[in-house]
Amino acid sequence: MTRITTFREGIRVSDATHTTFSRIISDRHFLTRPLLSATVLGVLSSVLIAVIVLCVGTIFQLLTVSTKSAAPPVDDLPARILDRLSATIPALQRPDLALTFLCSVIVVAVVCRALLKSLADRKISQRVATGVNKLREHIQRQALRSNPGDLTGMKQKTAAGLFQKTARQLEENASQWGLLRLTTVCDLATLILLLVSVQWLVGLECVIPILVCWFIARVETERHTASTNLLSEQVDRGLQRLTEDLDKARIVTGYGMENLEHEHFSRSLQEYQQRCNNLRQRKLTANWTSLLITIATMVVPAVIVARHIILGELIGLATGAMLLTTLGLIIWSLSRWHAVPKLEVSATVAADDINQYLLRVPPVSQMVGAGFLEPMARILQFDQVSVETETNPDLLSNLDLKIAAGKRIALLSLNPNEAEALVNLIPRFADPSSGQVLIDGKDIRRVTLESLRAEAVVVGGDEPVFNATVLENITAGQPDISRQDAIEASKTVHAESFIRKLPKGYETHLGDTLTRLDVGQRFLLSLARAIARKPALLVVQEPDAALDDETKTMLDDTYQRICSGRTVIFLPSRLSTVKKCDRVVMLHHGRVAADGKHEELVRLSELYRHWEYVRFNVFRGDINGQK
Repeated sequence: MTRITTFREGIRVSDATHTTFSRIISDRHFLTRPLLSATVLGVLSSVLIAVIVLCVGTIFQLLTVSTKSAAPPVDDLPARILDRLSATIPALQRPDLALTFLCSVIVVAVVCRALLKSLADRKISQRVATGVNKLREHIQRQALRSNPGDLTGMKQKTAAGLFQKTARQLEENASQWGLLRLTTVCDLATLILLLVSVQWLVGLECVIPILVCWFIARVETERHTASTNLLSEQVDRGLQRLTEDLDKARIVTGYGMENLEHEHFSRSLQEYQQRCNNLRQRKLTANWTSLLITIATMVVPAVIVARHIILGELIGLATGAMLLTTLGLIIWSLSRWHAVPKLEVSATVAADDINQYLLRVPPVSQMVGAGFLEPMARILQFDQVSVETETNPDLLSNLDLKIAAGKRIALLSLNPNEAEALVNLIPRFADPSSGQVLIDGKDIRRVTLESLRAEAVVVGGDEPVFNATVLENITAGQPDISRQDAIEASKTVHAESFIRKLPKGYETHLGDTLTRLDVGQRFLLSLARAIARKPALLVVQEPDAALDDETKTMLDDTYQRICSGRTVIFLPSRLSTVKKCDRVVMLHHGRVAADGKHEELVRLSELYRHWEYVRFNVFRGDINGQK
């Protein structure tokens, strides 16, 4: 008979994923220094469960003696414990005091066991959290390598989902797996040892049917779960087909097919009802099977122990109570163990998702033997460049474009992704699917990323600030950019005007709720960060959000300053910026559709006039459905 394992749900996990999961937590970790203390705590908590069982047996022995049963006591261990207590503490010779003492020990043992398990859980959670946070560091590095050219935001969403939800799922399931596996193994080992110590022959008679019932229950649960899932899928598909039939009203009525369609629908409805009946029957069978196995698991050992108590040959009432308590705890531990494989699979699936993301090859990498790029002096050329995305296979298609050094260019497109995709190729945030980008005749794929990105800097329209000081936001952690360089860059872009008004000036910490910058201030700060690096080629994407009049006035002078002596490509949101550019390049359907000055394109390009009208006419809010 083929055993159907539903816990893994058909997922075949790679060896690399098991390695990833085992690095976070595994059985061998419980014997290493970080988790050795948790192992000791788990063992001690299991010892306390043995203490509880012994106290229960001793209490029954005490009750048996106090009732002066006619049957001679045949108990060994409970009687010896009671005698030893009476000899050690004379006051416990009184039954009432002995009973109070034993009950107090049980209460203290229960509390201490809960405390020890809590401490073990804390140690395990800390170990797992450390491993998961290392994975988060790898996710962050992979995102930095893979996401700069993400136009659709899908890669960012994937990384964010893995960083938050998947990593949290891995952490929670791995922590629960570790605690459950440690405490259950220790409890089972302790209980079996106790069972052997009390009366090994009776204990063996009881353990065998328990293990058999537990194994049968697990197999039946998996089999019923698999068949129930299959029937549930069939029911869902049947209901979906019935729902689709409701959309045929027009064609059925038009061709007079009411009777035929009604007969077909009735047959489909009967099939659906039959599947629902089968599903209910399967669930009812599973419930009854589980109930019968559970009853057998508890009744069979109880009958065996009761038979031996009645016969009085091997055990008495107190020892029988101790055995039943131990067996009950064994059954409880086995039921807890049932959750261990589920937690392992769930954690392994989460680790697999993270591992598959980390194994992805970054779209951009540095070529072996790459050379140093000199500052752009002559021309930037896009030669037969094509770019594909997940949602648009022809975002850029065999595009040709040459930009002379020292010019101010406005790059426009009806689809903003086209212009963004093109400028993302310059610092190699992404590589073209075909074609090449040349700076002064040199393919940028043959130069180092560091030298390329030092000379070709992109300023986003609404870049976030770093959780650091204003000075650190401008220098971006570059040791070769001095404080004076940062101040000069701020003055150049007129960011000095608002920085001086901050509570601590350049030492003001940004990123918290106490110091918030508006869109215009963040944009000026981004310009200062870029200018501090003194790039030869600068790409400036203006914010889409409306800027205040003061910022607009400062930007006009700022652009005049930063464009001197360097090539600047604008992705503008302001018409005044477009008008002041030396050249306007209009992209459409992946190619250059218009090229010239603003005045020329207004007269000659219908596409450009359409772009200007859509973005700047006074009724654009009504066109976009806004009020």
